[in-house]
Amino acid sequence: MLTTTLDGLWALQVLSGIEVLAPELGLRPHLPSVESTQMALAHPVADELREAGVISSTGEVDQTVLEWLTVLSRREVGLLLHARTPTTGSGFEQVLLARFAQWWVSLERCGILIRLSGAGTADSERSAGGLIQSQIDRLCGEKSPAQVKPMTLDATELLAAVRDRTTLRSFLRECGLEADQVGSLMLAVDGERSAQFSLVALQSGGAGRPADARIGSATVTIIDTPQGRLLSEHAYRGGRTWMIVGPASSSGIAAAVQRMLRRLPARDDWHCYRKVI
Repeated sequence: MLTTTLDGLWALQVLSGIEVLAPELGLRPHLPSVESTQMALAHPVADELREAGVISSTGEVDQTVLEWLTVLSRREVGLLLHARTPTTGSGFEQVLLARFAQWWVSLERCGILIRLSGAGTADSERSAGGLIQSQIDRLCGEKSPAQVKPMTLDATELLAAVRDRTTLRSFLRECGLEADQVGSLMLAVDGERSAQFSLVALQSGGAGRPADARIGSATVTIIDTPQGRLLSEHAYRGGRTWMIVGPASSSGIAAAVQRMLRRLPARDDWHCYRKVI
């Protein structure tokens, strides 16, 4: 794993000639017309990169790091993970897990801190799913599932009725939920006591527009409460959108993420889809 800063990542972009990496993480593109190799090498961060062996004395980028950057820049499918945690923090704010061909790379951002690492390779949906599961376990850690019955809510009605914690509690009671289910969901939305890790799927290119990036229509959210871990996902049935919330196991999270990925335009080929350039 490479740990650096936004400036360090910028210098690596300039030295590798890669213009765009991960705009979803708020990273601006490299502008070759105004940002030269000499400018990057003159930046104080270049000395740190040399000492770490990431670049040579002449500014050549380490081959492994260059491969990681290439995967990010040529991403075909990805997962974007956003963390919202209590004041103790999680070590990251946003993560992009990107796939190009069979290679997967993880890029984490927390403020100005950047962590870049290879996540492995996968040549089938099963192996890709296992790789993603291991990355989610690494990033979110392990926590026992909450001891509560699964709940299904009409997402459209939820959005229309809820404005604050009071209206949320009233809505949940009107849905006929049991007291412990209402308590579990009220705890889940308490940002001072619970952490949320939200995932969305991304696909680049398609329909003759290779530069386009599509964001999946569904989300998967992992919620860590003092009572245990919950999983929230969306389902579409009968022309309606439902939010399903229940206890979260590692395998259950992996299955939910796989269902979300299958809703991308590539459908069941999300693990092997190739962008046409």
